[in-house]
Amino acid sequence: MTRLAIFDLDRTLVRGSSLAILGRALLGSGLVPARPVLAELLRSRHYARRGEGAGQAEAVLTRLLSCARGRDVEPLTAAVAGAVDRVEREVYPTAARLLALHRAAGDVCVVLSASPQELVEAVGRRLGAHIGIGTRPEVVDGRLTGRLVGPFCHGEGKLARLREELGDLSLDGATAYADSASDLPVLRACGDPVAVNPDRGLAAVARRERWPVLRLQ
Repeated sequence: MTRLAIFDLDRTLVRGSSLAILGRALLGSGLVPARPVLAELLRSRHYARRGEGAGQAEAVLTRLLSCARGRDVEPLTAAVAGAVDRVEREVYPTAARLLALHRAAGDVCVVLSASPQELVEAVGRRLGAHIGIGTRPEVVDGRLTGRLVGPFCHGEGKLARLREELGDLSLDGATAYADSASDLPVLRACGDPVAVNPDRGLAAVARRERWPVLRLQ
């Protein structure tokens, strides 16, 4: 039976917000105007310290996609390539070793994040994960429509995207690592949930359920 090790990205594998890092790269590409990206960079400072409020990630991605509506997808591809190195620099060394241990044990390592699919796949490859699953922006005739393909990969949508990509695999033997109460659908679906740098909501659940808690710096 295939064993999965499922890793959230932001504040679990990396410090802060990968979406904010991508926003900086998009700003440099000219794909989106400065004002919404700069606003998100300010929000990301709070996120790096405390985690995100409910719905913030979806609102940020919606704003960025709305700004890019009708634009060619190539600048997004280039921005992703430029963001990967910066995201990698924010990886917690302990988290990278943990992923490597799961891989050495024969587990299939999955990075699961609200960030765009292209970025999650690229970061996952860089970290040695087998699969990257994120939110899919819709592209028609080489242009971004501002809409999504499938669910937003956040909250219940994370579990839906996992099922969409991997099929109806049993998660009873899976280990899941995440930082936020919004990740509870995935954590509760897996046999071995682990709270990493948990926000207040997840910390309360982890105490009640006696889940392991990791504090990474």
